[in-house]
Amino acid sequence: MAKLDEITELLTDELEGLRQMLVVLDALSKELTSSETVQDISSIRNELKELNKTQEGHFQGQDTRTIQIEEQLKKSQIIPEWLLFMVSLVLIISLSISGYLGYRVAQSGKKKRRLSKREKRLFQRS
Repeated sequence: MAKLDEITELLTDELEGLRQMLVVLDALSKELTSSETVQDISSIRNELKELNKTQEGHFQGQDTRTIQIEEQLKKSQIIPEWLLFMVSLVLIISLSISGYLGYRVAQSGKKKRRLSKREKRLFQRS
């Protein structure tokens, strides 16, 4: 019976300690659910929403600038058209001149052969 009394006394002490802990937990839960914490969370949420809006605006601005730069790069050329025209014109003129000069050299060679044949005939006759 003495042991049973000791066990019941220990259980009542434990129950009293549990009640005290429940009271403390209840007070803490009331404190956590107070309006100050909710207001703090709502202000943080509002700040996050504003930050998201500003970031979206910034990213949209960057996207439009990137698209503009890409369009400018597509329009730009590495070599201007006038330079290509000038180079092709110079190339055509130089090929024409070298072809003409080659033709003249070939014609002058034929004339020299004709003259040398005539000279040989003249020397042979005289």
